[in-house]
Amino acid sequence: MGTRFPMRRAGAVLAATAAALTLAAMPASAADPAKGTWQENGGKEGVRVRVSPTWVTEPVLSDFKLSDGSMLQVYCVEIHVRASSEREMVEVPWDQHPTDRFKTNSGKINWILHNSVPRKKVEELQALPGLSDLDEKEAIGATQAAIWHFSDGIDVDESDPTPFAPNSAKDVLALYKHLIASATEIAPKPEPELKISPESAKGTAGELVGPFKVATNGPVAEIVDSLPDGVTVTDKDGKEIAAKDIKDGAELFLKVPADAKAGDGSFTLKGMSQVEVGRLFMVPNYAEKRAQSLIVAKSSELKVEATAKGEWKAAPVTTTTTTTTTPAPTTPAPTTTPAPTPQGSDLPDTGASILVPALVGLGLVGAGAGALIYQRRRRNA
Repeated sequence: MGTRFPMRRAGAVLAATAAALTLAAMPASAADPAKGTWQENGGKEGVRVRVSPTWVTEPVLSDFKLSDGSMLQVYCVEIHVRASSEREMVEVPWDQHPTDRFKTNSGKINWILHNSVPRKKVEELQALPGLSDLDEKEAIGATQAAIWHFSDGIDVDESDPTPFAPNSAKDVLALYKHLIASATEIAPKPEPELKISPESAKGTAGELVGPFKVATNGPVAEIVDSLPDGVTVTDKDGKEIAAKDIKDGAELFLKVPADAKAGDGSFTLKGMSQVEVGRLFMVPNYAEKRAQSLIVAKSSELKVEATAKGEWKAAPVTTTTTTTTTPAPTTPAPTTTPAPTPQGSDLPDTGASILVPALVGLGLVGAGAGALIYQRRRRNA
């Protein structure tokens, strides 16, 4: 008895530790924002563009590496802030950008991203008036300059737009003016998403544990479960469901056999979602230490996943109650004293017998007679 309680405590500590390690090992929720880093070496250079009498800048369509290893192409939206390849960046909504100018013009910047390179091919842009000789470097230079016009208030020097490439001046200026004049508001598309809510639910064996509601803007490719034998992921009707059939708004359940013991289990949905054109990436703690913000110029697929857990108790034991019926007491029949049976009768003896008193009387008479005879003989003698 003395070691029972310490052992229980040790077991509880081990269980808590195991649970903590399990949670730590679980994949990041789909609710977590996309993260990545700007790649300093890489990307595609554009034609150098003069943005003031003393400043010629070199636009770059940069590479951006997401945390899952996939690559994006991005432009910058802050010409006066240096980019950093050492700091991880996080996807944020447009309204979290620190400048009012970007917030005001973000929809127009998004239009430019959707209507120029790399989302559109150079050949498509060459069909525009005066751009038949446009090449990729000129298109990158003009596109980045048009973005800076809306994000930073920077204008290309029309008298000498490309001082280091005079032959590109006409094409760069023509595309730049086309993008600025045509830009209209385009709202951002929803962020990559795969969520399950709630993340945990409880129930009873023999019932459907849930519901777990799915929110996604992309296809679900796989269900990975850690469930006891016999427990399955199903729809609201209790039918096992395939990953391809899980759509946005679907309600999932854990079907637990009625004879299952108390337990728990989890399942993970995995899928792909688009990191769309126009998604904005910024460094955390921007106000304390700034780094150039980047905006996605070409969409890419992003791996997303979400996990949920179910817990259930054993079904109540159903006991069979046996009902014993006690028969009603029998009312005894009335008792009658039978009349004495006449001597020599063949009827059964059901009353008090007179045979014994008769024999006793007969014996007494015999004994008295014997005593009288005995007295007389003594007198005669």
